[in-house]
Amino acid sequence: MFGRRRRHEELRAKFLANRDRVRSWWEDWEIPEVVWADEFNDVPAPWIVLEQDRENWLSTQAPVTETYFWMFLGRPLTPGVREVRVRWQFGAGHRFEELDLTIVSVCDPSYLAEKLTLAVHQARFKGWRDEDAQPVYEWLVEGVGMTPLDNAVRGTKRLGFVLMTFSRFPDNDGNVVVRLTVVETDRAQDGSPLDADGVSIPER
Repeated sequence: MFGRRRRHEELRAKFLANRDRVRSWWEDWEIPEVVWADEFNDVPAPWIVLEQDRENWLSTQAPVTETYFWMFLGRPLTPGVREVRVRWQFGAGHRFEELDLTIVSVCDPSYLAEKLTLAVHQARFKGWRDEDAQPVYEWLVEGVGMTPLDNAVRGTKRLGFVLMTFSRFPDNDGNVVVRLTVVETDRAQDGSPLDADGVSIPER
């Protein structure tokens, strides 16, 4: 009985840590070109909970949820940015699964690379270092600005335990759609394991 209660409290603590991490990220990511469509909701999707039931849900249901996500939609305040979509996904045991970022905008490589890099930088991924931001920015500038603009662009990059997948493609209104998905990994892109510092261990 006590072991089950302790496990329940451990899972609830993990949920609350995820919630606070996402809310902190949402508040700190600097993208004044949009306004978020909704305020932050303590209860993630796909759950819908009445206000009067929220505290009970956070105490009883949140610890045992298997899959949930927070999704944010940014409405443009400037003519250059059309849309911003963000999805934070978590899975069994409250394990982080993926951060998915999409921006629809005029093709401004420096701006888009800066916003995506800041989003990754603020996310507090495993092993992330301040100095990792610059190579990510440079990689994204190159990817966003690759010509011709009506071609699709795709690429992947790993820094330590952080694996990023980038794509860029045109829409029907002369804009570009840029998407960056981020996961945490314990493997290099060639499949070799990573050591405690996120460095690939060569096979012998």
